[in-house]
Amino acid sequence: MQQILLDGPKRNAWDVTERFTDDVIIYQEMMTTPEAVQKVIEHRSTGDLVLWIRDPSSDMVAQSEALEMESWQSTNILDTLLSRQTNARVEIVVIQNHHFVVCATPVSVNNEALGTLYVAQDITQAQRSFTQVNRSLTLVNGGVLIAIAIALSLYIRRALSPIRQINHLATEVSADTLGDAHLKLDRAPTEVQELAQSLDMMLLRLAEAWEYQRRFVNDVSHELRTPLSLINGYLQSTLRRCQTLTDMQREGLEIAHAETERTIRLLQDLLDLARADSGSLRFNLERIDPKILVQEVIEMAEYGKAAIAADLKPTAKIRIDRHRLKQVLINLIDNALKYSETNKPIRVILSQPETEISLQVIDYGRGIPLGDQTAIFEPFYRVDEDRSRKTGGTGLGLPIVKRLVESMGGTVKVKSNPGEGSTFILSFPACL
Repeated sequence: MQQILLDGPKRNAWDVTERFTDDVIIYQEMMTTPEAVQKVIEHRSTGDLVLWIRDPSSDMVAQSEALEMESWQSTNILDTLLSRQTNARVEIVVIQNHHFVVCATPVSVNNEALGTLYVAQDITQAQRSFTQVNRSLTLVNGGVLIAIAIALSLYIRRALSPIRQINHLATEVSADTLGDAHLKLDRAPTEVQELAQSLDMMLLRLAEAWEYQRRFVNDVSHELRTPLSLINGYLQSTLRRCQTLTDMQREGLEIAHAETERTIRLLQDLLDLARADSGSLRFNLERIDPKILVQEVIEMAEYGKAAIAADLKPTAKIRIDRHRLKQVLINLIDNALKYSETNKPIRVILSQPETEISLQVIDYGRGIPLGDQTAIFEPFYRVDEDRSRKTGGTGLGLPIVKRLVESMGGTVKVKSNPGEGSTFILSFPACL
């Protein structure tokens, strides 16, 4: 477009100046040189192309009659154009928003210098057309780019949709939903479909491994508990009835009896944990007064008034399993007594902030480091291995507490600072 509208007039103006001398020579055969010059100027002139010649003293030698037309005389454009001195062969001149191609070159005929030939062509309309075309092309290109960007965005969004489904599945899947988690990708690239198939197979293998682990823990705990209970009963009977045991024999049997009871508790904890994870643990939910239940636990466990400072405020009832909540409280109170200082009683606080019932068990022991406060609810995790051995801990008490509380619709949290003790907070929704 630039070549057609702008470069074309430049070439035309230069061609006129190059052929001007030859045209004058042709007309010289029929008329004088001044007449031939004027004839050629008139022949080459058009409504938008004019020629004029100035001698070295800047006097006008000849000019196009078109310069007398109203279109050239209407403004002072002509005066500015005629008074302009240029040394350039071809250039574009802008005068009052009008564009002209101006070409200047010395001209001579038969070795006689006539002066400087000026050729000027008005290209204002061509320049405007070029500008308008550029503006239109810019708008069109912008629209096309926007359309392409939108199309690419939609295409990429559609192409990434299977990846988002995989990401959502990976985020939402849990141990309980491994067997039911599957990806269905109808419209997806082949590579993504292969990835989805591999992920489905991996989830299936994980589900099988998890189910096998559950069955193994459940079966082992159940099968071992019965013979150990028989052994424990036999040891109790022997210690109670046999009066001929030496001190060494009695000590050995008492150690065996204590370890057997510890192993039975461990197996029971494993069985409860496996049942809670598999969802087979049954709950008998009922509306109870938590204050009465906490008092029963404290009195039943025979901890002693000096060991526990209870602050039990009247609250609304909660819907939980009575026996499971007792198990939770006993675990928390036992832990608090084990790890608390001997001269400081633990505190049990019952309150009702807003619509929740809060039960806190507070000890004043060594506390739990911040990095371990999340991990203590994982099976067999121990903050202090040596200390856990001395207190007889197995690392299953708190995981069982968490599973039981969450299965009854509550939450369990811990707040602790090293050297200041720990606070375990149970929260249950109040029955309205």
